Amino acid sequence: MRKLTPTLTQSGLLAVLLQHQRYKVFKVARRRAHRKQMRAALWSTLTWPWRVLTAPRLVEDSAEPIVEPLTRHTFLRVAFWNDSTL
Repeated sequence: MRKLTPTLTQSGLLAVLLQHQRYKVFKVARRRAHRKQMRAALWSTLTWPWRVLTAPRLVEDSAEPIVEPLTRHTFLRVAFWNDSTL
């Protein structure tokens, strides 16, 4: 009598094959994510000088204030000014 060969499920090989396939899927996804991150870092490094040179700027980019500061008048100065104009 001939002995029957066990199936993949019976021998446990199906579980091993599925586990190996799942591992390869995770490995490919991890490798793709790492490549994407490295590509982004490379492009950021290569393009930042261009972005700095072409960034929009204000027309007059100076440290001078746009509006002059308000002068504070005390009561005595206002009263004196009003008396002298009469």
